[in-house]
Amino acid sequence: MRLSGRTVALVAAVGLLLAGAAARAAQYPGWGDTGWVYASKRDCCNAAIDLAAQYSAQACVAAGGVPRPFAGASQRGTCSAEWMQDQGGGGLLYRCYGEASVWCR
Repeated sequence: MRLSGRTVALVAAVGLLLAGAAARAAQYPGWGDTGWVYASKRDCCNAAIDLAAQYSAQACVAAGGVPRPFAGASQRGTCSAEWMQDQGGGGLLYRCYGEASVWCR
């Protein structure tokens, strides 16, 4: 079967459009570690996710892209937390690890 020149050109154009769209939109993962802090678990996790998002945005910029901000106030990453009790005063300390990926265009 032989394809016409017009069909080949159309298929090539669609392929280039799809490849260009895939190259423009990407996600760059980032990780954040708060260290041990006197904060609630919620505040600690929010801080860790914010750090991760900052590193993700920096990776996007380093790759020549423009990071897209997160929409809304919903949580936009994952967090794991450890806790320990302060030996002197009995307060709780948390250490949080966050992961987030911002969209990059």
